[in-house]
Amino acid sequence: MEIIMVKIGRLFIFCLSLIMLLGGDALIAQEGLLDGMVFIGQYRVKHTRSAKEDELSFMNGEFNSVYYSQKGFRNAAYTATAEGGEIHFTTETESLKKGKIKWRGIVDGDSIEVNYHLSKMGWLSNTETDYLFQGTLKK
Repeated sequence: MEIIMVKIGRLFIFCLSLIMLLGGDALIAQEGLLDGMVFIGQYRVKHTRSAKEDELSFMNGEFNSVYYSQKGFRNAAYTATAEGGEIHFTTETESLKKGKIKWRGIVDGDSIEVNYHLSKMGWLSNTETDYLFQGTLKK
Protein backbone atom coordinates (compact mmCIF):
# COMPACT_ATOMS: atom_id res chain seq x y z
CA MET A 1 0.00 0.00 0.00
CA GLU A 2 2.85 2.37 0.86
CA ILE A 3 4.47 1.81 -2.54
CA ILE A 4 1.22 2.67 -4.31
CA MET A 5 0.91 5.91 -2.35
CA VAL A 6 4.48 6.89 -3.26
CA LYS A 7 3.78 6.21 -6.95
CA ILE A 8 0.57 8.25 -6.83
CA GLY A 9 2.45 11.11 -5.16
CA ARG A 10 5.14 11.03 -7.85
CA LEU A 11 2.53 10.96 -10.60
CA PHE A 12 0.77 13.97 -9.03
CA ILE A 13 4.03 15.94 -8.86
CA PHE A 14 4.85 15.01 -12.45
CA CYS A 15 1.41 16.12 -13.71
CA LEU A 16 1.59 19.37 -11.78
CA SER A 17 5.05 20.09 -13.19
CA LEU A 18 3.84 19.34 -16.70
CA ILE A 19 0.89 21.70 -16.35
CA MET A 20 3.19 24.47 -15.12
CA LEU A 21 5.63 23.93 -17.99
CA LEU A 22 2.93 23.92 -20.66
CA GLY A 23 1.26 27.15 -19.62
CA GLY A 24 -0.84 26.06 -16.68
CA ASP A 25 -0.47 29.60 -15.34
CA ALA A 26 -3.50 30.49 -17.48
CA LEU A 27 -5.56 28.14 -15.30
CA ILE A 28 -4.52 29.78 -12.03
CA ALA A 29 -7.06 32.21 -10.58
CA GLN A 30 -6.08 35.79 -11.31
CA GLU A 31 -7.11 38.49 -8.88
CA GLY A 32 -9.22 41.31 -10.31
CA LEU A 33 -9.24 39.82 -13.81
CA LEU A 34 -12.73 41.21 -14.56
CA ASP A 35 -12.48 44.41 -12.51
CA GLY A 36 -13.99 47.43 -14.23
CA MET A 37 -16.34 45.38 -16.42
CA VAL A 38 -20.09 45.99 -16.30
CA PHE A 39 -22.54 43.85 -18.27
CA ILE A 40 -26.16 44.63 -19.07
CA GLY A 41 -28.57 41.96 -20.13
CA GLN A 42 -31.47 39.77 -19.18
CA TYR A 43 -31.96 36.94 -16.74
CA ARG A 44 -34.64 34.28 -16.68
CA VAL A 45 -35.54 31.08 -14.93
CA LYS A 46 -33.98 28.28 -16.98
CA HIS A 47 -36.30 26.68 -19.54
CA THR A 48 -38.65 29.68 -19.60
CA ARG A 49 -38.95 32.61 -22.01
CA SER A 50 -39.94 35.45 -19.69
CA ALA A 51 -36.87 37.61 -18.99
CA LYS A 52 -36.04 40.62 -16.81
CA GLU A 53 -33.24 43.20 -16.92
CA ASP A 54 -30.15 43.11 -14.71
CA GLU A 55 -26.69 44.62 -14.59
CA LEU A 56 -23.67 42.63 -13.39
CA SER A 57 -20.48 44.40 -12.37
CA PHE A 58 -16.98 43.49 -11.25
CA MET A 59 -15.21 46.12 -9.13
CA ASN A 60 -12.30 45.89 -6.67
CA GLY A 61 -12.35 42.08 -6.69
CA GLU A 62 -16.09 41.93 -5.97
CA PHE A 63 -19.13 40.90 -7.99
CA ASN A 64 -22.49 42.69 -7.87
CA SER A 65 -25.93 42.17 -9.39
CA VAL A 66 -28.05 45.34 -9.37
CA TYR A 67 -31.31 43.36 -9.26
CA TYR A 68 -30.25 41.08 -6.42
CA SER A 69 -28.57 43.84 -4.41
CA GLN A 70 -31.99 45.53 -4.31
CA LYS A 71 -33.28 42.25 -2.81
CA GLY A 72 -30.67 42.32 -0.03
CA PHE A 73 -27.86 40.26 -1.57
CA ARG A 74 -24.42 41.64 -0.74
CA ASN A 75 -21.42 42.04 -3.04
CA ALA A 76 -19.04 39.07 -2.93
CA ALA A 77 -15.45 38.31 -3.88
CA TYR A 78 -15.15 36.46 -7.18
CA THR A 79 -12.59 34.05 -8.59
CA ALA A 80 -11.66 34.21 -12.27
CA THR A 81 -9.37 32.28 -14.60
CA ALA A 82 -8.38 32.92 -18.19
CA GLU A 83 -8.74 29.88 -20.45
CA GLY A 84 -7.98 30.47 -24.08
CA GLY A 85 -9.90 33.56 -25.13
CA GLU A 86 -12.49 33.19 -22.36
CA ILE A 87 -12.61 34.20 -18.71
CA HIS A 88 -14.41 31.82 -16.35
CA PHE A 89 -15.61 33.08 -12.97
CA THR A 90 -17.43 31.86 -9.88
CA THR A 91 -18.81 33.60 -6.82
CA GLU A 92 -21.46 33.20 -4.15
CA THR A 93 -23.69 36.03 -2.93
CA GLU A 94 -25.83 35.90 0.16
CA SER A 95 -28.82 37.60 1.74
CA LEU A 96 -29.77 36.92 5.35
CA LYS A 97 -33.46 36.78 4.38
CA LYS A 98 -33.42 35.67 0.74
CA GLY A 99 -30.82 32.85 0.72
CA LYS A 100 -27.67 32.19 -1.32
CA ILE A 101 -26.85 32.39 -5.01
CA LYS A 102 -24.00 30.41 -6.58
CA TRP A 103 -22.87 32.10 -9.80
CA ARG A 104 -20.83 30.46 -12.59
CA GLY A 105 -20.12 32.39 -15.77
CA ILE A 106 -18.04 32.82 -18.89
CA VAL A 107 -16.96 36.11 -20.44
CA ASP A 108 -16.09 35.82 -24.13
CA GLY A 109 -15.05 39.16 -25.61
CA ASP A 110 -17.94 41.59 -25.01
CA SER A 111 -20.44 38.83 -24.13
CA ILE A 112 -21.24 37.11 -20.86
CA GLU A 113 -23.29 34.03 -20.05
CA VAL A 114 -23.95 33.16 -16.43
CA ASN A 115 -25.70 30.18 -14.88
CA TYR A 116 -26.73 30.70 -11.30
CA HIS A 117 -28.54 28.75 -8.62
CA LEU A 118 -30.68 30.38 -5.91
CA SER A 119 -31.17 28.40 -2.68
CA LYS A 120 -33.56 29.64 -0.04
CA MET A 121 -34.33 27.81 3.18
CA GLY A 122 -37.90 28.26 4.34
CA TRP A 123 -39.94 27.31 7.38
CA LEU A 124 -42.04 24.78 5.50
CA SER A 125 -39.97 24.08 2.42
CA ASN A 126 -36.78 24.97 0.61
CA THR A 127 -36.68 26.74 -2.75
CA GLU A 128 -34.10 25.80 -5.39
CA THR A 129 -34.17 27.67 -8.72
CA ASP A 130 -31.75 27.76 -11.67
CA TYR A 131 -31.36 30.92 -13.74
CA LEU A 132 -29.56 32.06 -16.88
CA PHE A 133 -28.17 35.57 -17.52
CA GLN A 134 -26.98 36.68 -20.95
CA GLY A 135 -25.56 40.10 -21.57
CA THR A 136 -23.05 42.38 -23.23
CA LEU A 137 -20.37 44.73 -22.01
CA LYS A 138 -21.72 48.17 -21.12
CA LYS A 139 -19.97 50.88 -23.10
